[in-house]
Amino acid sequence: MRVLHLHDRLSVRGGAERHLLSLLRALQGRAETLLAVGFDDRGLPQGERQYIGPWLRVKGLDRSGLSPRGGEAARRRLHEAIAAFGPELIHAHNIMDPELLALAVRSAPTLMTVQDHRLFCPGRGKLMPDGSLCASPMGPGCLECFDDPDYGRRLLALTQARLAALQVMRKVLVLSKYMASELAAVGVDPARINVLPPWVDLPMGKEAPAREHHLLAGRLVGRKGVEVALKAAKLLRQQAPLVVAGDGPLAGEVAKAAAASGGRLVYEAWADRARMDRLLAGAVSLWLPSLWAEPWGLVGPEALSQGCPVIATPVGGAVEWLRPGGHGLAVARGDARALAAAADRLAGDPELAHRLGSAGRAWVKEHLEQGRLMERLLDIYRQVIEGAAA
Repeated sequence: MRVLHLHDRLSVRGGAERHLLSLLRALQGRAETLLAVGFDDRGLPQGERQYIGPWLRVKGLDRSGLSPRGGEAARRRLHEAIAAFGPELIHAHNIMDPELLALAVRSAPTLMTVQDHRLFCPGRGKLMPDGSLCASPMGPGCLECFDDPDYGRRLLALTQARLAALQVMRKVLVLSKYMASELAAVGVDPARINVLPPWVDLPMGKEAPAREHHLLAGRLVGRKGVEVALKAAKLLRQQAPLVVAGDGPLAGEVAKAAAASGGRLVYEAWADRARMDRLLAGAVSLWLPSLWAEPWGLVGPEALSQGCPVIATPVGGAVEWLRPGGHGLAVARGDARALAAAADRLAGDPELAHRLGSAGRAWVKEHLEQGRLMERLLDIYRQVIEGAAA
């Protein structure tokens, strides 16, 4: 089985990127793979690159598709890469240029993993301008989310073109039932949509250290509820501080708040995988106070795998792994007081935190084990290849 993976970048900084690297490692010895990326951010340590198999840069794979400039050259380079490798199957990941997606479909049997909202929402990721969740499928009404109507029309047309390329692929992979329902609502055949959540590797043989802090980890942007977390940190009554690990547009605001917090808030900036594992292992709770509907929220199951209970907003894909009272706690969108109260409850009751964390680890082991999910993926690969040959 020869599989060409297409992704916008070689990186370790996002959940989609980390899972792709894990997938490539798992495929070695089971399939012949080639990873094509638009650019390399140099974040993957040199010693780990050998484990993901061969890869190459195809300049332009990170294009959004909004501007035609450079598009023809990017298509030529991708065509040459496909012809040189001769894949039986193309697996597209974070490719957003509809012309590149269409080229992949014409070149070989193709499927795509839809990681986020950009194939069915031209705006703010299913968030309305007033911050409420959007419940309407993509259409002309989306233009109300844009201050500039012309820009809105361009993004709507681009998103519709991405969707059109997706609709002729043989299979579509999504992380959650929430994502499956969103794609079905805009016309993707439900029979071709496969829900396949990312697996989580359970740490083995580690003694849990003392859990002394709460943790907020990930991209520091408004839709992740960062401002809500900063407000909640000021309301904490127990001694456990909030540690923030991540980067993004709100990093400066987080750093400023941490400097003025008297130790109630600690800014760690971005943490690599080893550092993140240590932060999760020492956390009383992980906070996921998202304002948007998370496609999945990978950091949540990663925390559960470390025996760390999660406090999250039950929206989007997070609903599918969050078990309020079972291995985590749920809080309403934007409710900083409820978030602080939930965190204090866990910090003040170590027995409860341990019970929820242990239940979370068991849930991950049962539902997100690599071997079982990998076999499902390989079966989907075979279906796509055999369907093309029929």
